[in-house]
Amino acid sequence: MMLLDGKKLRNEIASELKTSIDAYVSKGYVSPKVAIIQVGMNKESTLFIENKKKFGQKIGVEVVHVHLPYNIPEDELLKEIYALNDDNSVHGVIIQMPVPKHIRREVCVEAISPLKDVDGLHSENVKALWVHRSDGIVPATTRGILTLLEHNGVLIEGRNVVVVGRSSLVGKPTAMAFLNKNATVTVCHSKTPNLEFYTTPADILIAAAGVPRLIRSQHVRPGQVVVDVGITIEEVPERVAVGDVHFDEVADIVHAISPVPGGVGPMTVASLFQNLFDAYTRIIKKG
Repeated sequence: MMLLDGKKLRNEIASELKTSIDAYVSKGYVSPKVAIIQVGMNKESTLFIENKKKFGQKIGVEVVHVHLPYNIPEDELLKEIYALNDDNSVHGVIIQMPVPKHIRREVCVEAISPLKDVDGLHSENVKALWVHRSDGIVPATTRGILTLLEHNGVLIEGRNVVVVGRSSLVGKPTAMAFLNKNATVTVCHSKTPNLEFYTTPADILIAAAGVPRLIRSQHVRPGQVVVDVGITIEEVPERVAVGDVHFDEVADIVHAISPVPGGVGPMTVASLFQNLFDAYTRIIKKG
């Protein structure tokens, strides 16, 4: 069984990004800057932001944490976004999810400049992915999945891919990205009856339904490549992170699998900063 190690690849990407950024800075350009907007104080969100700060510091990126009160009106939040859009020193803007119920996520995402939307969620970037244009920004998790597979020599073109999950953040863009790579793609979800009927024949299985241990031994076969996107924190009997795949049941059957934690999670952070670097270079070229 081959372990798809996201931590190791993340560190390689970090080294490459630092080299590329240093080259631009040595020519007199400013360092890349990303602003992360957090509304309220969600402990997990704060931890995610701290991880991004650490990664940014490692590669020479300034990460600005814009912390706003939980009860901020939506129009005030939009003003903050517009100001960051207009700030020429800022190359990427992220809204850390979740946001409070009185804030419409879609409205705020659409307010971000598509050029600075390093999460790849703006409708212009979604459209670019949909019509297979190269000038858009691919969502970080989707980019991370593809990079992890390609780095490990997993052939995508012509393969049968099953994506279990239909979210707009992961499932749908990942399915479209595989289609753009000339794979044959089937999308399932946690409500799909006889799920194993679809998952077992797959060459590549992407588990992204957000249901802990959904994929078990009956859902896989020898020779398969399994990517586990899900992560759920369980508190009993002890605090532990588990994925959408029952790792202990599946690992000895399949050809390759990504662990949780240590698989797609680190790749998502690395890919986010790859997106930021792409936005940075495009903004520089636009002048």
